Amino acid sequence: MARKAVAATLASVVLFTALVVADATVMSAQDNLASSAQTSHVESRELLLERSLAGSVSLQVLAQVQGYLSSNPAECDGLPQYLASITASSSVSGEDSGVAYSANATASGATAASLPPTIQRDNLTIIAPFAGVVSGTLNLREALRVKEVGGGGSVSLEKRETHTLNLPIKVDSASSLCASALGALASALSRSPCNATLEQAAFYAALPGLVEEASAQGFALTAGWGLSAACSASYWVTLVEPGVVGATGSFDWTVRGSGTTA
Repeated sequence: MARKAVAATLASVVLFTALVVADATVMSAQDNLASSAQTSHVESRELLLERSLAGSVSLQVLAQVQGYLSSNPAECDGLPQYLASITASSSVSGEDSGVAYSANATASGATAASLPPTIQRDNLTIIAPFAGVVSGTLNLREALRVKEVGGGGSVSLEKRETHTLNLPIKVDSASSLCASALGALASALSRSPCNATLEQAAFYAALPGLVEEASAQGFALTAGWGLSAACSASYWVTLVEPGVVGATGSFDWTVRGSGTTA
């Protein structure tokens, strides 16, 4: 009888132990499932935030470049250097829904030699149409870094990428118009040196064609001339590309050039 009692007690202990272990296993599985779900949620949040941050700092960079272009006219004879010297940078940091973040971008003018000769897309589609290479316009090479930490420090994301951005000023057209307009005025004013009347007639005869050529390429052209020492003539040209569509609205871009006859 005692043996039966002991056996029954042992059976009860074993059953209780099994139930406790089973409950612990279920709870552990539930905890793991909840943890995985939380991690997945944070990761999804970080991916969405990363796209937003990349777009935000890139747009700020474009806005800085746009401001520079609109307030600093280019010179015809220094156009490549003018474009290559353009730089801009932007950074943001903060916290959003439990995710701490920082992002920064630095961009500079990209030379034609360093870029593909044809239009190329960029995966920074959130800022289209300013993402990617567009031939004949201002292209920028951007270094982008985004870092995020969420889930109490357990879930992190860090990206370092290089992108290409663009602003649609007509660089190639401006360069071509500079050469043709200055060349035409130099030729017209050189035909009758030391004769202001003939030089003025030649200047105004050449001007309508230059204005028409510039207008056909989206530029407004104005020009002037004056007598210099020793029967030489000075001349100048201003090209304005109005209503360029920028990242923060439209703006005007100006290019100037000048010369003197021998």
